[in-house]
Amino acid sequence: MQVSFDVPVPMSDGTVLRADVQLPAGDGPFPTLLQRVPYDKNAPATRDGALDTTRAVRRGYAVVTQDCRGRFSSDGVFAPFVNEAADGVDTLRWISTQPWSDGNHGMFGRSYSAFLQWQTAALRPEGLRAIAPMFSGANPARDWFGGDAALEWGFLAFWSLRHLAPDPELADAVLYEREEPQQEGSPPWLAEWLDDERRATAMADLDALCRAAADVAVPALVVAGWYDLFLRGTIQAAGPGAAPRELVVGPWPHGGANPGVFPEFDFGPAASGAAIGLTERQLDWFDRWLRGTDNDPRPAATWYHHGRGWVSGNWPPPQEPVQLYLGADGTLTDSAGEPGLATLGYDEADPVPTLGGTTFLPGLEVAANAGPRDQRALLGRPDVLSWFGDPLTEALDVAGNGRCTVATDAAAGTRWVARLVERGPDGRVMLVADGASGSNPIIDLGPVAWRFAPGSQIGLLLSHTSWPKHRRWITDSAPTAARKGSSTVRTGPASCLTLGGEA
Repeated sequence: MQVSFDVPVPMSDGTVLRADVQLPAGDGPFPTLLQRVPYDKNAPATRDGALDTTRAVRRGYAVVTQDCRGRFSSDGVFAPFVNEAADGVDTLRWISTQPWSDGNHGMFGRSYSAFLQWQTAALRPEGLRAIAPMFSGANPARDWFGGDAALEWGFLAFWSLRHLAPDPELADAVLYEREEPQQEGSPPWLAEWLDDERRATAMADLDALCRAAADVAVPALVVAGWYDLFLRGTIQAAGPGAAPRELVVGPWPHGGANPGVFPEFDFGPAASGAAIGLTERQLDWFDRWLRGTDNDPRPAATWYHHGRGWVSGNWPPPQEPVQLYLGADGTLTDSAGEPGLATLGYDEADPVPTLGGTTFLPGLEVAANAGPRDQRALLGRPDVLSWFGDPLTEALDVAGNGRCTVATDAAAGTRWVARLVERGPDGRVMLVADGASGSNPIIDLGPVAWRFAPGSQIGLLLSHTSWPKHRRWITDSAPTAARKGSSTVRTGPASCLTLGGEA
């Protein structure tokens, strides 16, 4: 391998970005894989987090890893999302002029590096043949910030204050002491995103900036995680588009090495990214589109189903939805029963804690607060309502989308947080999926692939808060003082849990 560090790459406006270039031995030319990162290209976890670049070079690819504008070794001013599509096109154009390039390019990377692949590919740069976006959809305004669901408060604070503009003291104050970031103490973009008056304008501007994944005319191998907070947007981006798509979904959170292992739950060695060969799958994908290798095309989707292992086909698979009604007596049944009422309290001074799920919070590298966590600590709280079905006489497999419909007297804009759980014979109440709504009482639980075991009970928990995933308030806007009160849920025919089927 030949490696050149901090190679200058000029942009159209004269700004110089810098990249490390890894080349196979020999004269070339070679097909090239580009990864653009905001988190320091020199960090091994950044460079090789999505794909083992050494194996890519051994396969005969040149690999270019570049710091984004205004980050680490690159010049310019960093403005999240704004310059990435144009800078990506300029970088690919520069690669095409290099003597080691054969003019065929692919892009890879996860999270922010996945978002910018969608946006760069939408501009149809010459020579870009395929992309492999991991853990991100194409539109952060909808997929990262919460969109029509509740604002992803914890993620925005943690990502900005720990990863983009490191300020550990302020990050700890926000995430552990329930303080609001002060404008003078936080990055300008975070102050704008979290300000009640400016957020809507900022999200509208970001939405207008982004191009739809369906319009991307470049083949895309899309990788998602069941416990990634960007799960919904990633799977949506993998839907029908202007070019072929392939989807892989594993039981993985946003950070770490995709082992499928959580502090309170282990999916087993077969569930890991290494076991399914994520690097090899990506390199096979690039071989097919950059080199014309006639490797056998895989099914449209491959996903890990708890209870069945790896499954292939079309996502979501055909399944008759399971519908369960919320009873006044705290039971989940397939019969609507008589109408009733249940009271849900809230106290913003003592919000319901976030326990696992689709999160991006401190300890993300080891999934310390993500995935299937035991929810027993939440049962019995006055600000958490719970419903459980009868113990199952046989296993129930669910593969599809989940949602919860709540009839309520709560004011419009009140946040609802739903947790789908499985209570086992051992008493553990393990989180299966979660979701939140900030604008209406239909709560999207997202995609689910889970086997509820014989003897277990399907359960649903409802609350108005989940701190620090969401703001400690019952709305996305911050009041002047903490509120305390209750709302009413109308049980029976009006409120139900639906599992399986289309979104």
